[in-house]
Amino acid sequence: MKWSVHSRIQHVSLRRLQNLVGFGSVGLSFSTKIIKFQLWAIAVGVLFVVIVSFNRVEATEMNNNTNSEVYHFKIGSFQVAVISDGLLKLPPLPTYAPTANPQEVERAMLERFWSPNELNLYFNTVYVDTGKHKILIDTGAGSELGTGLARLIPNLHSIGIEPQDIDAVIITHAHPDHIGGIVKNNGQLTFPNARYHISKAEWQFWTAKNIDLSSLKIPVQFKESIKAAAHKHLEAITDRVNLFQPKQEIVPGIYTIDAAGHTPGQSVLRIVSDNEQLIVAADVFFNPAFDLEHPDWQTGFDFDPLQAQITRRKLLDEIVRERTMVVAYHMPFPALGYVRSRKDRYEWQPVLWQFGDRPI
Repeated sequence: MKWSVHSRIQHVSLRRLQNLVGFGSVGLSFSTKIIKFQLWAIAVGVLFVVIVSFNRVEATEMNNNTNSEVYHFKIGSFQVAVISDGLLKLPPLPTYAPTANPQEVERAMLERFWSPNELNLYFNTVYVDTGKHKILIDTGAGSELGTGLARLIPNLHSIGIEPQDIDAVIITHAHPDHIGGIVKNNGQLTFPNARYHISKAEWQFWTAKNIDLSSLKIPVQFKESIKAAAHKHLEAITDRVNLFQPKQEIVPGIYTIDAAGHTPGQSVLRIVSDNEQLIVAADVFFNPAFDLEHPDWQTGFDFDPLQAQITRRKLLDEIVRERTMVVAYHMPFPALGYVRSRKDRYEWQPVLWQFGDRPI
């Protein structure tokens, strides 16, 4: 008969306890046997608690098979975390390289051992604790893009952050995958104590009476859903929004950079603390095989594709020159790394994964 590890533990432990307390020994007085029996009962009870606890720990470890969705690090004295909102698997064409040669797109994906028929699109928000402010950069997609997303709030909970703890939300741009987490399904604000910060150009474009998305190379239905999401989520924060300009300090240590092209008022953020820096690149680039290796490739969501390309090269050249660490919203989690140039192309260098005590 085959025994499990637990069966062996229980059998051996019970035999040792019998020997320890001398239960079953001959020649003992009745009172001694009673005392021995009481000791035996106590010992069995303790063993039972240990075994049950062991089983529970093992069950928890076996059931907890989800990879990490939060990555902690520091920029100077600021505690920072990349927090995943989830992952979508989508066809790469035509949406994510509408003007590229399909054979070249397939080659770029196969070189990275990716399926040429499926693009992994990651959604990575950034949380910053400056010591004075608890800041969230973008809010994820919420329920705007269906299942597979809306992981932000559970992941915040996992590191002890409640939505009401957030006092500032910075919106890089108003596409639904960045603002869809502002309003909950019940119509209430997800982050009720926050002030919301967005560029003036972005706000004016998306709150206009007529929003012209004719330059986007996506289906008409998707354009309408983007407009509806902007109306829903931006209208909800009208009385608590701060409009900023490029090169403005939003909160101490976080500065804005104009990154127009993908949208009319997209912003990149520079986080600075104790002579250390992090660039939050929003959607200036999103994929190492696409618009890093081929910086002239556009996505179907680019409002002004030519300006998006100019912005991308300008930012990437600065990142390369200054050797600045960068986090990009749609790059593979944790979306944190460096960029190096190779002639007219760019390469992604992920940070080395760091283990250790959770700082937040």
